[in-house]
Amino acid sequence: MTTESTIKNQDEPVRHPVIFAGAGPGDPELITVKGQHALADADLVIYAGSLVPEAVLKWTKPETRVLNSASMNLEEIIDEIEKAYKRGKQVVRLHTGDPSLYGAVFEQMAKLDKKSIPCKVIPGVTAAFAAAAAMGIEYTLPEVSQTLILTRMAGRTPVPENEALESLAEHKASMAIYLSISMVDKVARVLEKAYGKDAVCAVVYCVSQPEEKIIFTSPGELPEIVRKEKITRQALIIIGKALDIGKHKEKYKSKLYDKNFSHGFRKKKNDKIALWAITPKGALLAREIAECLPDAKLHLSADLNINDIPASYFKRLSDAIVSDFHAYTGHVFIMSTGIVVRLIASCIRNKTTDPAVVVVDEIGRHVVSLVSGHLGGANSLAIKVAGLIGADPVINTATDVNQVTAIDVLAKQHNLFIENPEAIKNINMALITGKKFYLHDQYKLLRDSIDPSHIFPSHTFPAHIPTDFKKGQITGNEDIPDVSIGVFIDDTLADLSKKVLILRPGSLVAGIGCNRNTTMKEIKEFFEKVLKESGLAVASVIRLSTINLKTDEPGLIALAEELKLPISFFDKDELNRADGIKSPSDMVEKHTGVKSVCEAAAILASKNGKLIVPKHSTQNVTVAIARIPFIL
Repeated sequence: MTTESTIKNQDEPVRHPVIFAGAGPGDPELITVKGQHALADADLVIYAGSLVPEAVLKWTKPETRVLNSASMNLEEIIDEIEKAYKRGKQVVRLHTGDPSLYGAVFEQMAKLDKKSIPCKVIPGVTAAFAAAAAMGIEYTLPEVSQTLILTRMAGRTPVPENEALESLAEHKASMAIYLSISMVDKVARVLEKAYGKDAVCAVVYCVSQPEEKIIFTSPGELPEIVRKEKITRQALIIIGKALDIGKHKEKYKSKLYDKNFSHGFRKKKNDKIALWAITPKGALLAREIAECLPDAKLHLSADLNINDIPASYFKRLSDAIVSDFHAYTGHVFIMSTGIVVRLIASCIRNKTTDPAVVVVDEIGRHVVSLVSGHLGGANSLAIKVAGLIGADPVINTATDVNQVTAIDVLAKQHNLFIENPEAIKNINMALITGKKFYLHDQYKLLRDSIDPSHIFPSHTFPAHIPTDFKKGQITGNEDIPDVSIGVFIDDTLADLSKKVLILRPGSLVAGIGCNRNTTMKEIKEFFEKVLKESGLAVASVIRLSTINLKTDEPGLIALAEELKLPISFFDKDELNRADGIKSPSDMVEKHTGVKSVCEAAAILASKNGKLIVPKHSTQNVTVAIARIPFIL
């Protein structure tokens, strides 16, 4: 039955949430794809014309109504949005850069909220990141700068007292200063005092736009350069050690991609993919795949008598595989699955360290993930190869088939070291079948990644496995799997290694001091003894640290290489500023100029974390352990 109210509702226009979109730094190609689509669908666009170039509006429809907000006040902007919204029009409010950064969007959204007008925000590329791209720099160079401060100078718009430029500059971090070019003299004085008169800084004007200018200078010359170039607006001032490109270009490298750096998910390998083929068709397909994989290396049968394909040629496939299997992070075999299974059987060691193995038929119809689907990356490699040749990826790991994220995948995503891989299957089976398990996750590292319906309501751990892990208190009587995430070792957990999956977060930093020419063996033995006596897992240690007087200490450097851990060096001033020192030493201060080496270094390298193991010492070595704070 049709009623008068039904007819009235049918006449109501469909109303769309108002979209606040970031236009990016100016280049119309640097707006996000989502932002571009929003402009293409918009009926009304109100853009910040004083900052957003008209070129960005190229993505709108010819009939789209466009208003420049440069001459409009807040009430006028809200009035235009409200009228269009009530008529069922799609409204896009277009701001420069990213709306959340100096975008003045909060006051607009607050007004709309009072009128019950819904909003959505599409982020954008802010000028500081476009500037880094244009300059070819990285703000966060290892051991140089790991912090980027985005701020402005106090002017007509005040800033909180504790965020004054003078205060922030004292950190000497990389800094991008917005909306302050008109106060360049004041900015220069602050930067010169904090960073030094000859520090490298840059003025970046209209980044990504045709009139872009990038000028490298120093705080001492900054005002003169700005006036000479007649730059009065739309410019960033950027400073920090990361800008000294020539000084840092080759010296500082991230451990993330270092082929000689091992961690819980990657052992020392060539980090390359090996492609294997034994037939003419297989060789051609292998070459096709290799052309799209820059780190791939071809291995072809010498019996093929092919001379025009750069490759390593083997006489006996089984010998070549045994020799090279663990030298690569992944293998793609273009041959039958049966052949591959028989050939690699003797090479398989452990699912946490074995390389990915993928099999492709020589016609290129199917790409099968065979070994190390999750931790080794065979599933993702199979999908990638299939995409390159137009084949169907075959993934048959139980969790993937059931569209469940495996616990080992979650561990890998959250940088958790798996101590006992044999327990993985119990948790994955629980995830697949819907069976509940206990999760001891006091740091909440995985809790938000797992469906709550899989976890028992116990906030931390079951009653039979107490949170303090006192030896002998774990009974293991219940036939329920558990996941334990922590840095502390418990001997009883080892007895239940098939039942309790133990994951180690990389959150510990060791501060180490030593006398000159102390051997690596002596340092390592005492370091491991301190960890053992403190009940801490070696797998959770992710960094060593010490005073910069030890940059050439052979034993300490050798230990870092042995453990495949990075090492941080701090100068005297940094160490003396560390808070939380528990065991200062007059003797150490006499010889080094600092009251503490190991404790202070551990605290600083853990980003002012908690000192959980104070200084332990022998005649030649001192060790302290700090824990990086978790964000709860």
